[in-house]
Amino acid sequence: MEALREALRSSAAALVIVLAGASATAQSSDLFAQSAQAVLEKASNARSDSLRLSWLLMDVRNGQVLASHWSGVNKPIPVGSLTKPFVALAYSRTHIGFPHYICAGTSTRCWLPRGHGSLSLEQAVTFSCNSYFLQLAKEISPTAMLQVASEYGLSAAPAPATPAELIGLDSGWRIAPLDLGHAYVRMTSQPDTASIRNGMRQAALTGTAHSLAAEDAIAKTGTAPCIRDCLASGDGLVVVLTPSDNPRLLLLLRKRGTTGAAAAAIAAGMLKTLREDHVIQH
Repeated sequence: MEALREALRSSAAALVIVLAGASATAQSSDLFAQSAQAVLEKASNARSDSLRLSWLLMDVRNGQVLASHWSGVNKPIPVGSLTKPFVALAYSRTHIGFPHYICAGTSTRCWLPRGHGSLSLEQAVTFSCNSYFLQLAKEISPTAMLQVASEYGLSAAPAPATPAELIGLDSGWRIAPLDLGHAYVRMTSQPDTASIRNGMRQAALTGTAHSLAAEDAIAKTGTAPCIRDCLASGDGLVVVLTPSDNPRLLLLLRKRGTTGAAAAAIAAGMLKTLREDHVIQH
């Protein structure tokens, strides 16, 4: 009986230690979130275009929203090229490997008038080539696309969806920002996304998100068709995950009336501010 009492006392002591550790971790997470919210609010409010900015910061490890300035974060919106990685995933469900395609520029609906030439998937992600992804989307099984959307918690694309809708050139496929953030969080841990993540790494170094080159990050930009209170024909978005090898933070940002590349430059400034204020380390 004494042995049993001692075992119970030891178990109770161990539980207290575990609970204390969990409490300390929760407090640390709360303090980080408060610091991040304050710093990012200050950084965005200091901009003359602050009313056109929306953003949210997430913990990649558990999907928790750490800081947010986004009205209607659960309201589906057009997200432009941020759907392209999920289109690639749908293609991979029914094909072995990814093709090379030729981008001829304006004549094939690419944003780069002269075209990108011959591209692999990684290069197409790096430069967000519309022509490549339009050709890829034509080869996608609607069932595979629906399956990927379901697995990643995304609203389904309209049925039937055109290639332009699937890759974000048209506004038919709309996704809630919070759902999109969670989908990118999940994608970082999946073994079948290596090519996409490699393309996102190069995007942050030399591609459409090259403003983030000083940050240790992977990124994807998007320019979504504007559908309401338009300041220009499109709205710029970017999703950034850092550090690149083992992401811990995700920053999703939208700026009304601009491009994804411009949104990436703003995101780079916000991450730099977080580092300079010692909220995060490089």
